[in-house]
Amino acid sequence: MVDEGRRGIFASLSSAIKGEKRDRKIPVRPPYNDDPDLFHRLCPECEEKPCARVCEEEIILIEDDGTPSLTFEKKGCTFCDACLEACEPGVLSDKRLHYVNAEVEIDVLKCMAWHQSICSSCKDPCLDDAIRFLGLFRPEISQESCTACGWCIPVCPTDAITIVSKPATKGEVE
Repeated sequence: MVDEGRRGIFASLSSAIKGEKRDRKIPVRPPYNDDPDLFHRLCPECEEKPCARVCEEEIILIEDDGTPSLTFEKKGCTFCDACLEACEPGVLSDKRLHYVNAEVEIDVLKCMAWHQSICSSCKDPCLDDAIRFLGLFRPEISQESCTACGWCIPVCPTDAITIVSKPATKGEVE
């Protein structure tokens, strides 16, 4: 009899071979919210989607389910508060939450600086000084300092920087 742990491994390998995707990517949500469940409860009924309309950087996208998510392909979040002020349902309501609930990560296999090339393109736009280098090489992100604004992502010449939404904390079902 196969135990549950081994069964899970075989199931995930089988899914990978068949090309199935087991884990769905969790969308990165806008700042100013500490109850992620509100996105699913209130945003789909909001017809105007003012948060996306007023975003100065145009990084708020509306998903197929009617909830907002962030994209950092070209720009980052300035925390200008426009989405907070425009949010009629009150999903974005806490000005003190001046960060995106996500973690920014550097893929050391793609990062030029991790391969002894002088590159600090990610450090320059980081207003929070959250990207630190060991000498001229090996950048690391201080998760304590990082607000996950995303400005380091589009400037990386090798696409080595990604942003990953943190798991839901208040019962959100993604």
